[in-house]
Amino acid sequence: MNSHHTNTGRIIVLSDLHLWGPEDPLYRALLNFIDDKLRPDDKFFLVGDVFDLFIGNKSVFRERYYELISRIRGLGSRGVEVYYIEGNHDFQIESVFDDCPHVHLYADTIHYEFDGRKILFCHGDRINWKDWSYQIFRAFTRNLFTQCVIEAVPGPFIDKIGSTMSKASRGSHYEASEQVVTMFRNYACDKISKGYDFVIMGHSHHMDDMRFRVAGHEGQYLNCGYPRKDRRYLELNQGQDFFELKSWEDIVIPLRPAKKANQ
Repeated sequence: MNSHHTNTGRIIVLSDLHLWGPEDPLYRALLNFIDDKLRPDDKFFLVGDVFDLFIGNKSVFRERYYELISRIRGLGSRGVEVYYIEGNHDFQIESVFDDCPHVHLYADTIHYEFDGRKILFCHGDRINWKDWSYQIFRAFTRNLFTQCVIEAVPGPFIDKIGSTMSKASRGSHYEASEQVVTMFRNYACDKISKGYDFVIMGHSHHMDDMRFRVAGHEGQYLNCGYPRKDRRYLELNQGQDFFELKSWEDIVIPLRPAKKANQ
């Protein structure tokens, strides 16, 4: 587990944006968010699936998301630290930011201490252990052999195959089942019982803000859901007792990419 601590600035959290490309209204909204809302000494957490598809250090993805990558790379000069947890739609991207000391990239979990309180961040795609097909897929895509294959395969081929799989995933994961929501809450409650003050996750696309009291210790579980629909991000300032789910841009953002004329 990776551990960090600080007592300065704010914590700002986004996850599960599933950006399709520069033509996506949410893409422009995120660029504006970075320009307008982040300030020096902020800690900006991106908790997975920022991109609808970004696998490996491929030029097809780097060119598609050039503006956003440039914005994230430029946050160092503004005094903003970035903590990026890979999701199930964006992974093996460490080399995209390997020359940026302010960008911290993780494949799974971050333990973070802020203002004397313990925070656990994770994307959450490992929580539903009953989804065997996905867990097998995750293990397959994260092993060294597959990483070498992805490195060798041309980017356009990965883009084509990955886009097909991503489209199928979008079709079945807009709304989490009650069982999955309960799994996430139980996981958070267990971590709070072990001393965490906050548990932050994504993946489920179910916006949540719950407080648990276990053995006299109170903690908060948060999930900013599906920002394309819920229009929320998380914020914690020094001295605040709990994270806030704050409203984002009031703009029209489609839930699905527009179909091309020949489709």
